[in-house]
This record gives sequence, C-alpha cells and structure tokens, in this order.
Amino acid sequence: MNIRTCAQQSGVSKDTLRFHEKIGLIVPSRGENHYRDYTPDDVVKLQITRNLKAVGLSLNEISMILRMYDAPVTKACREDTLAILQSYREVFKRRAKLDLALSNIAFDMTTAIKMQAGDDAMMTLFKKIGASIFKSSATMITNS
Repeated sequence: MNIRTCAQQSGVSKDTLRFHEKIGLIVPSRGENHYRDYTPDDVVKLQITRNLKAVGLSLNEISMILRMYDAPVTKACREDTLAILQSYREVFKRRAKLDLALSNIAFDMTTAIKMQAGDDAMMTLFKKIGASIFKSSATMITNS
C-alpha cells in the first residue's frame, strides 16, 4: 500500500511515517518505482506505536517493544516482556494514585470555596494540598 493509504489506516501523518522509517521503527519495502510499499503489519506497528506513545512511552521503549514483536517467541522473550509490562503496571498504579489524590484535593478546594471558608480553613486546605502533592510526587520518584 502507498504512503497515503498507510497513513489513513494507521492514523498517523505521512511525515510521521517517514520519521518512523528514518529511526527504524518500520522498514517498508520499495517497489520498482522506488516508492514505499507498506504492509498490513506496518499499519499494526504504527498503531501500536501511536498507542504506546499516548500512554507515555518513549520512542526508545517503543522500539524495544517492536523488536520483541518481530522476534521469535522464546522463553527469554516472554520473561523480558512480562518484566517490562510489570514495571509499567507499577508506574500506571502510581499515576492512578496521584490522579486520585489530585481529584480529592480538587473536590476539597471546590467544597471550601462553595462554603466560602475563612482564611484559616483555606490555609489548612492549602497545607493539606501541598503535603499530598509532595507525598505523591516523592512516592513516584522513589518508586520509578
């Protein structure tokens, strides 16, 4: 398939396709006319890449995952994949805890504002916010 069709099917731009080829994430074949010829497997890799970028993985991490995607499945490959997935699972758990803490803080702030809390109540709330953010950030840093 040509670059336009591949871009449409994968949901990425033609420039992104060219960039991913340049850094080796995908390697389309070339026809006799020297045009790129993408395969359905290239589309799958591009969709995987797009989804992994959306959840915060770097291109280096994505490249490693795509190399495993192309590699024959061995016991070592399965173990490496499980280890990577487990480490990201922990990162996502910490992010979820931080999101919950921030949601609770936003709720507390909204409630205090609606109740037109006095200066002392607002100062207590801001201290609580600071402590919660510091604790969540410290936990994320020490566990990463």
